[in-house]
Amino acid sequence: MIGIIPANDKAQRLRLQRFFMAAICYLLWSALAIGMYYVDMLEVPKALMIPVFAGIALTNLYFYVFLRSGLNKRFRDPSLTFSQIVVAMSWVLVLMLASTQSRGAMLAVYVMCLLFGVFQLRNRDFLWLAAFGLIGYLGIVGVEALFLTERFNPRAEGLRLAVLFGTLLWAATFGSYVSGLRNKLRARNDDLASALEEVHHAARHDHLTQVYNRRYVMQTMKQEKQRADRTRRPFSIVILDLDHFKIINDRYGHLAGDRVLMAFSERSKGTLRGMDFVASDSPRTFGRYGGEEFIVLLPETDLGGAYRCAERIRYVTEDEPFDEVFRVSVSCGVAEYRLGESIEDTLRRADAALYRAKEAGRNQVVADDTPTSGIYRFSAGRDEENVVVGQFGN
Repeated sequence: MIGIIPANDKAQRLRLQRFFMAAICYLLWSALAIGMYYVDMLEVPKALMIPVFAGIALTNLYFYVFLRSGLNKRFRDPSLTFSQIVVAMSWVLVLMLASTQSRGAMLAVYVMCLLFGVFQLRNRDFLWLAAFGLIGYLGIVGVEALFLTERFNPRAEGLRLAVLFGTLLWAATFGSYVSGLRNKLRARNDDLASALEEVHHAARHDHLTQVYNRRYVMQTMKQEKQRADRTRRPFSIVILDLDHFKIINDRYGHLAGDRVLMAFSERSKGTLRGMDFVASDSPRTFGRYGGEEFIVLLPETDLGGAYRCAERIRYVTEDEPFDEVFRVSVSCGVAEYRLGESIEDTLRRADAALYRAKEAGRNQVVADDTPTSGIYRFSAGRDEENVVVGQFGN
């Protein structure tokens, strides 16, 4: 069922709330006009009153349907504030043209319409509306001076024009000032939201590689443990360590090492995105564990699946040099979570598997409880001298 105000669109809900505020002003203004009509202060023919108020109702219905349907979102100002104010001022002009005795009261309503612009309009819009209001009233005075001379009072109209000019100028200036304050507040709120987002990002990500940091990975791992204990579904972790990384730092400097870490992170993330896994509500998490060590959290993945994932990362790491210069290999330790154990125990088993991979010659994947002799070894003869080739920067 469609409600009067949408419940799931905050911006549209606010626009319609403002529309209903304006509609209430229409009702108050209409009640004032009807009261003045019955006490003979509004010299409007009865034949004109019905079309005027019917027109007011129809224009309000039009704006409501336009806002409620969402068609307003196509415009620069989805609230249609400028258009609504122009229409409201036009109806006031119609009644002021039909009556001279009540113009003083109508002028107050005339200015009140302009103040609704403080919610949305820019400085230029206020000036255009003030000009529209003044020109509209000048048009009424001109019609009376040319065609309704019997009721034209130059002194009274001159005074009203002076008051209207000053009032519209003040209203436009005040509205522009409030609009400027609103824009400054919005800019500050945007800056604050951006700063909070940066803080939130920094709290979860490693500054250098922009992958998740250890703290976030550990928090995610604890959540995954709770899920696994509840659903009895597996998850696994992989700890990766770049082989002989210290040589890059010693020979080519820490900036070169940083570039390798960033490139390895990007390549590993791309590899994880490109692999097929069992669908899960928990996303795979890749983060920096410390120094040249990284960690992968694989929900809904058993030991065999985690082993294949680690082997894929190991292969793409060795397959192509980083920065077209550095050939780096990676050793991986894999462990599957056992129901009831602590996260520290799972990490300890993965770390022990990583240690066995390094002891067995590096550049290989060792799964927890898998004998080292049964591991297929790659480039076992590689020594520290051929970890990097070429010259940095060439």
